[in-house]
Amino acid sequence: MMNAKTALDLILKGMEPALQEAEFTPVKPQPEGNAALFAREGETLRIKVEDDRAALQHCPRDPDMAPEGDFKQLAVSLLELDGAAEGDCRYIAGDFADVVQSKFRKRKKGAAAAPGAKLPKSISKTAIKNGEAYYDALSFGNSFTAMFPDLRAAYKANYEQYGEFLAEEFFLRGGGNDLVMRVVRENNQTQMKRLFGLLNEVYENGVNDVQSLICVTILGALEGDEVLLARCADHMSADLAPVAIRVNRYLASGAGKRAKQKLENPPLYKPKKEKKQGLLSQMMGGGGQGGMPGM
Repeated sequence: MMNAKTALDLILKGMEPALQEAEFTPVKPQPEGNAALFAREGETLRIKVEDDRAALQHCPRDPDMAPEGDFKQLAVSLLELDGAAEGDCRYIAGDFADVVQSKFRKRKKGAAAAPGAKLPKSISKTAIKNGEAYYDALSFGNSFTAMFPDLRAAYKANYEQYGEFLAEEFFLRGGGNDLVMRVVRENNQTQMKRLFGLLNEVYENGVNDVQSLICVTILGALEGDEVLLARCADHMSADLAPVAIRVNRYLASGAGKRAKQKLENPPLYKPKKEKKQGLLSQMMGGGGQGGMPGM
């Protein structure tokens, strides 16, 4: 059995480069045992291992002014210490590091890349196939636009505009979802097999954010259409199908439509008084666990 401190140390070791790049430094003294704090001016990150999970949390305040209720969950992963191995901790570290890099790396917010700038190198398929890495948003976008080269220019323009690849923006407003819906509606079997071959592979070998992107942003655009959903289910893997169907049915419900409207029209920020379930947890009926739950 692995104890919480050993698991935390392994996760922190894997996150160290991302934390340094984002200029988060350790807070001393640290909380005892199963948590660690990192800070930069005006904000605090907390990595915590407890019960059967590991959590990455953020508070937009300095450590000495960061009450418990103001920490927001950025990522949560299951971690059953009874059977945990070093590889499980490395996976969580990689997932949490991706979140830190995407949200906090030191770059002027909204700064565009230089016109004609080369896209960063994406994770190689060989590394993914060998279990050495997992699909992130950039690698997924690279594979998607390699399959559908008409969108390659939009993929590159997205990076140049934002200085990083914003996957949701690309799929919702850059033509990605339009292409997916066209393939589904046309129901050309060759195209469907190619599309879902990629979605299945990325879902099964992707970080939590990419799994959510596929189920909520992309396949959620089916909006509960039973005909289109059944058509897609014929090509989905055993892991992807039940989650995508469940998310679609939630999004088509009254509660799902209200939740989606809130996301599209967020209220003015108010400090949180108590923890609340995130949208994905509500969709899946879970207790706040990160990523897409097993079915």
